[in-house]
Amino acid sequence: MEYSLSEKLARIYDCAQNPAPYGIERSLFHAYVACLSFDELCEAICRTIEDDAPLRMALRGRLLRLLRLSDDEHAERLSLLVEQAQLLHKGDHVLRTRVDALLSAVYSWLPVPTRHAVLERWIDRGTRGTAGRWLKALATDDALFDAKAIFEYWRESHDTRAAKILAYQAAPAFLDVVLSELATSCGEGWIISKAALRATSIPDDVWHLLREKHPASFAYLCAMAGRQLTDEEAIALVEEAPSGILDDGRGLVVWSIGQMGLIPALDRLRANRDTYAAQEMAAILGSTRQMPEVSK
Repeated sequence: MEYSLSEKLARIYDCAQNPAPYGIERSLFHAYVACLSFDELCEAICRTIEDDAPLRMALRGRLLRLLRLSDDEHAERLSLLVEQAQLLHKGDHVLRTRVDALLSAVYSWLPVPTRHAVLERWIDRGTRGTAGRWLKALATDDALFDAKAIFEYWRESHDTRAAKILAYQAAPAFLDVVLSELATSCGEGWIISKAALRATSIPDDVWHLLREKHPASFAYLCAMAGRQLTDEEAIALVEEAPSGILDDGRGLVVWSIGQMGLIPALDRLRANRDTYAAQEMAAILGSTRQMPEVSK
């Protein structure tokens, strides 16, 4: 016996009225969802875009499972779903967010032209949320990855997410061109050091900027790039690096000193470890009292 989509959805709605984390109701709910064909799933997702999360998530989960088992045979129908879904929000922020979440979930299965259109819509929206979706999608899309576009976006926004993608994924030759600007304007030393390690060379101005603004990242980069420090330089970095629960830059400097094999510097730190521990505790507690000085 054939059942229409409306008849199947009526059964799904009935089971969704009493959602439970376990038991026969939950099993029936997902079993009825599994009875939907791919075409019916796409149609049901559009029909239920305004419904509660459990129903929408169940339908989307089934769609993603079928996509994972597919061999691109659903690409055309999926593109149609994307087109239809983007017409559903009617300017409603909540619905638009739901549609964006759906597009993010199915993005990697879309044909290249459809992926490009989705990316353009997201970045043209001009919000931080859609920019995040744009960045995340670009970062996983080998065919459409565009380091120049990401860099231009970072220039305008100083969005750390964009700088991180560049540091980890941009071509070394591209990083050679933009590294000095990243070092000047990016507030995260670990991103700058990662980009520097992946570039083909590290200009002197980048070294100087890191030393001045991010002593812990400078020490790390020295250790990883083979730039030697004197014991005095290493100790100075320990003194200048932040120390606390949220930013243990001092710990990174000590680790870097160990990587460089500077045992005399480590011995000096060990001799003053009680003082350093007191400084760290004061920093953690936000103490305003004067830090104890380290004996020379």
